[in-house]
Amino acid sequence: MGKMFFNIVATFAEFEADLLKMRTREGMAIAKAKGKIVARQKSFRIRDKSLRNWGCFGLEIG
Repeated sequence: MGKMFFNIVATFAEFEADLLKMRTREGMAIAKAKGKIVARQKSFRIRDKSLRNWGCFGLEIG
């Protein structure tokens, strides 16, 4: 009985994950059609090069 319940829950979880992927792709397509940038933001370390010039390479503990 427990194995069957686990399989049912896993099936619903997989279905929900597929719905999330589908909605995300649809939203990205709509944003791209509107001319918005569809990409991840660059990380802080890459984006802010001025800190590198000052010698800050990340968080320093001390």
